[in-house]
Amino acid sequence: MILVIGELLIDLVTTELVDDLSATRTLRARVGGSAANFARFSSKLGAEVNLLAAVGKDGLGEMAIEDLEQSGILTANVSRLISKNTSVIVVGRSHGTPEFVPHRDADQYIATVDLKLISGCDVIHSTAFALSREPARTNILSAFESAANHQKKVSVDWNYAEKIWGAENDAFGIFNQVMKYKPLLKMSMDDACRFWNLEEEVDKVKQKLDQFKFELVCLTNGAGGVHYKENGGSWKHKDNLPTTVIDVTGAGDAFWSGFITSFISDGLMDTAVNSALSVAKRRLEQQI
Repeated sequence: MILVIGELLIDLVTTELVDDLSATRTLRARVGGSAANFARFSSKLGAEVNLLAAVGKDGLGEMAIEDLEQSGILTANVSRLISKNTSVIVVGRSHGTPEFVPHRDADQYIATVDLKLISGCDVIHSTAFALSREPARTNILSAFESAANHQKKVSVDWNYAEKIWGAENDAFGIFNQVMKYKPLLKMSMDDACRFWNLEEEVDKVKQKLDQFKFELVCLTNGAGGVHYKENGGSWKHKDNLPTTVIDVTGAGDAFWSGFITSFISDGLMDTAVNSALSVAKRRLEQQI
């Protein structure tokens, strides 16, 4: 079972491809959030998934919960908060990294995690988005500590963005805390360059990552495929599968769902990367 702790929200997505959100004319509402997307894709791949999140006690929150239940995700641990509104993100569809504008409220009020949920899972997954605000941050880090004590794997998608964390933030300190748990780590080149303020050079990002201890890391690079390594091993690379790209939204979450569901099944990183690339291709072609 995969325990996902993170953001469940509503994406208001442009109905057409746009270069920037100033070109927006119409929007379509759909359930999103990196953590929720990961949960949905993992469930579609056959994993048992339990989501711990927070939404407002409003129509958008009910829409989000109903959507995930229809995907077979366990939602009993999604809090419905009377005093908060369900968070909303405006997203521009594009062939590149989507532009977005966050309107956050309920998502940051993730509750304390019951130890029974941790002891009953194979892996606990969260995101940089979810770790960016309190009290969610403290509760997620406490869950990671409990997971480590129970010899459970910790998975993190470090989808860092300054507009989520704020210009003055402690993201470096939180990243260092996360690394104490030697996670299964996913980071995109866009995330890494924003986080470390680097030019888009793969070797420079690899050098940064080599300074940390993790069980394994996947560095996704858009059309450049994925670079990956296990702790103490050497970097490897695989190209993307031939793909007709329709929409990149959610492709990173699909990639990681393919990786994690495969890895917790047989523990083989090369096999998991192959699975990840296959699922990402299906998402890019809007087949999942």
